[in-house]
Amino acid sequence: MSGLSDIIVQLAIAIVPLGVAYLAFRSATDANKKTQQTALQQAERQAELERSKVDAEAFTRAKTIYEAALTQMEQQVARVQSQAEQFSTDLIAEQTTATAMGGQIRQLQAQIRALERTVAALRAQLISAGLSPVPASDPTGPFSIRRSPRTRFSE
Repeated sequence: MSGLSDIIVQLAIAIVPLGVAYLAFRSATDANKKTQQTALQQAERQAELERSKVDAEAFTRAKTIYEAALTQMEQQVARVQSQAEQFSTDLIAEQTTATAMGGQIRQLQAQIRALERTVAALRAQLISAGLSPVPASDPTGPFSIRRSPRTRFSE
């Protein structure tokens, strides 16, 4: 029995390094898996970081474009407001001029009516004094005027 117990002891002693080797292999395999998982997680984080950088750069470019467009729109609005103010000023000036001209036209029309009455009265005076007014066929004479409905005299 001593030989059998020696073999069992030797087998037990031989199994211990095999168990330790198996445990070391298992630990190394687990560590390798964890290292791969960590590397994969780091790669994913790096990829996410790169995507974030790309997104940040795209956002910065978009913001720059947006701000430039906004600045241009603000400038255009300022120009339009300036033009509207100028148009408003011009419109007020035109309205003032039109009002003044309308007054002058009414004044001139009143003067024309007064002159027509004066001409008709002078014509009547000439005819009643026995004088003949200038014939309308005279190219150097006065232009013919319309007769006032109150005069019944003929030329």
